Amino acid sequence: MKIFKFLGIDIKLDPMVIPLIIMSIHYRYLYKLIFVIIIILIHEISHSMIATYYGIKINEIEIFPFGAVAKTENPFELNPYKEIVIAIVGPISNFIMLFISIVIEFHINTQAEWMYFFIFSNLTIGLFNMLPILPLDGGRILRAYINTKTDFKKATQIVIKISKLIVIFMFFYGIYLSIQSFEKIYISGIAVFLYFKTNKEKEMIGYTFIYQIVVKKKQLLENGIMDVKYLTALEEVELKKVFKEFSSSKYHFITIINDKGRVLGNISECEILDAMIKYNSKMTLKMLIEILEK
Repeated sequence: MKIFKFLGIDIKLDPMVIPLIIMSIHYRYLYKLIFVIIIILIHEISHSMIATYYGIKINEIEIFPFGAVAKTENPFELNPYKEIVIAIVGPISNFIMLFISIVIEFHINTQAEWMYFFIFSNLTIGLFNMLPILPLDGGRILRAYINTKTDFKKATQIVIKISKLIVIFMFFYGIYLSIQSFEKIYISGIAVFLYFKTNKEKEMIGYTFIYQIVVKKKQLLENGIMDVKYLTALEEVELKKVFKEFSSSKYHFITIINDKGRVLGNISECEILDAMIKYNSKMTLKMLIEILEK
């Protein structure tokens, strides 16, 4: 549900937020909910402004019960160093608001409940988003850092494993705390929400990786140069197995050998991809070499 437009970005509200608004009115904490929504919006707008600076168009920001997400025109094409900057600026915006509010409180000494809530909310949201869990900012930062050492697919798989371990711990910790005070059960609720979001990231790995492989040719043509990765494979290996070894940041050349170690030929990444589309991913390298030699 679109509520307004800011700097050309549609600000939307997920329908699940409406029950929270009704509950906040009933239990008289509407102003706290409004504060949290404003803080989250500033957090996401900070992401969006840096993304726009890097030439990445942000279409909309949608507010959910447990946070918000900025949706880009192209969610796949992102340099890991740029992703680190875009991700970290969100929590930084919270810590800046935290610092300013503490300075104001120190000098004016309002002792107002809303000021303490504003300080606490910025601290909580800033620290929470730094947790190394996908799709939180901390998870994106960790994945981008690992992506500078290895390919995107492996980086995402590593961070997903870390994310699930932390989320499972959060879930049981929430259960433990709820035994003493039932209101703490919300921690387990957040853990469940994050678990499903992490699984969503897992589902997106394949689409993201394939997209990055496809745009690699475009980047090579634009830049005129790209790092190369050389692979050696036996002639009976299937194309899909070779494809799994591809990195999104390097161009690949494959040397094909037989079981005696004799070189049968060399093929490029493009030839592998074309063969997978034209023929079958279960085709062996030997079969491909025979076709190319005709």
